[in-house]
Amino acid sequence: MKRYYFLLLLCSLGVALQGQEIEVSTARPMDTVGVVTDYFARPYRVQRELLLLQDAVDDWRGELYDDDMQSEAWRRDHGRQHTWRIGVDATTFLRDAAFSLPYTRGYTATGFFVTPYAKHLLGPDAQLTLGVHLAGAAGYDGIRAWQPLVRLEYEPFAHFRLVMGSLYGTLAHGLYEPMLDRERYIYAHQEEGVQILTDYWLGNRQRWRMDTWLHWEELLEPWQPRQERFTLGSSHELTLYGPQQRGHCVRDVEVSVPFSFLGSHRGGQFSTLDTCIQSLFTESVGLRVNVPVGQVAAVAVDVPFFFYQDISPTKCMAFNNGWAWWPQLSADWMFAQGPTGEKSFWHGSWRLLLQAGYWQGHQYIAPRGSYLFQSVSWHRPDFAVAERRMATGKLAFENRYNEHFSLGLDTEYYYDLEEKAMDFAFGLYLRYGLMPK
Repeated sequence: MKRYYFLLLLCSLGVALQGQEIEVSTARPMDTVGVVTDYFARPYRVQRELLLLQDAVDDWRGELYDDDMQSEAWRRDHGRQHTWRIGVDATTFLRDAAFSLPYTRGYTATGFFVTPYAKHLLGPDAQLTLGVHLAGAAGYDGIRAWQPLVRLEYEPFAHFRLVMGSLYGTLAHGLYEPMLDRERYIYAHQEEGVQILTDYWLGNRQRWRMDTWLHWEELLEPWQPRQERFTLGSSHELTLYGPQQRGHCVRDVEVSVPFSFLGSHRGGQFSTLDTCIQSLFTESVGLRVNVPVGQVAAVAVDVPFFFYQDISPTKCMAFNNGWAWWPQLSADWMFAQGPTGEKSFWHGSWRLLLQAGYWQGHQYIAPRGSYLFQSVSWHRPDFAVAERRMATGKLAFENRYNEHFSLGLDTEYYYDLEEKAMDFAFGLYLRYGLMPK
């Protein structure tokens, strides 16, 4: 029945498109709500993750500004506010997680995500997006999963955006891996609920960015033998000193304070399932210093601290509270930059990301974080280790062939200093369509 409703939605979209001009596009370059960092520019800020894996927020105000440079007749016939944007976003992946430590289990998956969509501005402050998210996996006959994409975005105030329906989720939240498992990009890609995004300049060099969201994971109908489940999160970054608001190609030292909150709940008043109600919280706060090096690289030092609490009425976890810290040193280097179309060995823009860190945790548990960092096991309920010490490392390459197509390759290492054993993971990705600029 759910499929029939969605087919009806697509038919309604087709009727709505009648009489409207349709512009077929793989999307103009996207950025966040605030100032964009040009991917092809020399790096001035170290990224903790592959850019191609992060869904960027639409910048329709920037597109409207570009339209204002055109004639009135052009804006009437082709302007962003008077056309539907039809496009597709596609990602193929190979992920091999060779995890053998007792905290979690490994897997190997190769497959794809495909999201055809249609976007329409409802005015200069609101946008509607309709589409469908399809997921496939090698070894599975047909489409493994599909989910409607319905997103409404509204900017009632400057620097404030309300998103409802399909969210900008998973890695786009910018949380550290011990709080939000990066593997969720593969097995829990879509998020639905409510989201608030802000990007506000507090001064010429001070900036505050926020992503707050509610992801409703499972609906509980009255007297059903299951529990409702949802995740509530808020990710912030306060820049104390950084590049000027209206600076051009400025390469200044940046000092920022990232702080985040993530809570999960399962329960419900009308559930008939005989199990405990659970509410788990994790928070993080730290200091980040980013230093540009020359004209082609940047290094960053991250020192985040993590905290965990179990506030459930009946405690079911091995520990009720805990803490951890994860100092890291990262380097981002653009080692090749060839203009698209030139015949050379290097095509497009190439970047190398290196990270090294040390993890120390005490009774740390995270409801949506990677179990590699936790004091409990994902698949062994009787297993718990209060103290964790681990050395971590990451190596990643990213090739931005052009503004619509990218290749990514990454590998992570986790050496447990107590178990004297190493886990590692490898990923290969190709993405076409919407990617951060």
